[in-house]
Order: sequence, then structure tokens, then C-alpha cells
Amino acid sequence: MPARFLAPVVLLLGLSACASNSLESHPAYPEIQRQISSIVANVRYQTGTELVTSLKRLVAYDVFVVEQVADMASDPNPRLRSNAMWVLAQIRDGEHPGQMERIDDLLREGLDDPDATVAYEAATGLASRGEWDVLPRLIDGLNDADAGVRYRCHQQLVATTSRDFGYSIDGDPAVQQVAIAAWRDWYAAWSDSQG
Repeated sequence: MPARFLAPVVLLLGLSACASNSLESHPAYPEIQRQISSIVANVRYQTGTELVTSLKRLVAYDVFVVEQVADMASDPNPRLRSNAMWVLAQIRDGEHPGQMERIDDLLREGLDDPDATVAYEAATGLASRGEWDVLPRLIDGLNDADAGVRYRCHQQLVATTSRDFGYSIDGDPAVQQVAIAAWRDWYAAWSDSQG
């Protein structure tokens, strides 16, 4: 393994060694934060595969990234805010419930973002975490003018519910509307069944 990858691997292996729920008490905390800062700074300028790799590296740092990614979530650049929503949604750590609550709060705040892409990314993140109250937003996203938003919303609806009503991202608009109506009817029936 190349030497440039060894330090992050050693640090990542040590993340689980932190017996305390206090992240700051981890012996490598300052170095971990320095590495996260470097990745976050680079994300601002990256695209394509390089960006995806950096976002996955942030996810690998687990709850240690929450505060720095929270700063990304309030950046003026909507692309960075959307990326922040995606990173936060990937983090699952039952040993740090306080951080999980913080992530859920940040994703909920993202639902009110003025940029639709950010709001839909927050909704997909919450849905992936089992929050079904956001499904109507994802259903609304099936009508979005942006094919990428339609795709992301549809994929998350199918992944969350294990249902598919024949919606096609670039399909005939009339057929899309029938599928969207079926999604809405299904959600209304499901919601009613929950009491």
C-alpha cells in the first residue's frame, strides 16, 4: 500500500478504539480534524470521480466529520450544501447517539434550503435513515424539471419502500403522471394505516 494512504488507514482503524463517547478525547482527534479540513477544502474545487472519492473519504471518518460538514451545509454554494447533505446521510454510528441526532437535525434543516437540489438531497438522506414523513417531498420531486433530481427521488423512493409504480425518469409525461398519482395514493393509504 502506498505510504500516502497509510496514515488515513491507521487513523481510521483507530476511530473505533475511542472507548469514550467524547470525540475530542480520541488521541488522534487533532490529526483527524486536520485531515478532514484538508478534504473539505479540496471538495470546494473538485468534480467527477475526484469529488466522489473525497466525499467517500469524509464518510469514512464517521462522526468525526459532523461539525466540519455542518459548516459545509451552511455554505453559500448550493453544490457544497448538497454534498454535505449526502455525506451526513451516510453516517451511521450507534455509539454516538448525540451525533446521530445532530445529523438528523442538520438534514431536517436542509429540507428548508432555498435550493431544490439541496432540499431533495436532505429528503433522500432522511428517507434512507427510515424517516418516511419525507416521502411526499420525494414524490413531488418526480415532477422536477431536473432529470437528476427526478432520478435521485425515484431511486430513493424505490429503495426506501421496495415499491415501484412504473415511473420512468425520461418516460412519457402522461405515464409519469399516472405513476406519480399511484405513489401519492399509496403514501396516503400507508399514512392512514399508521393511525
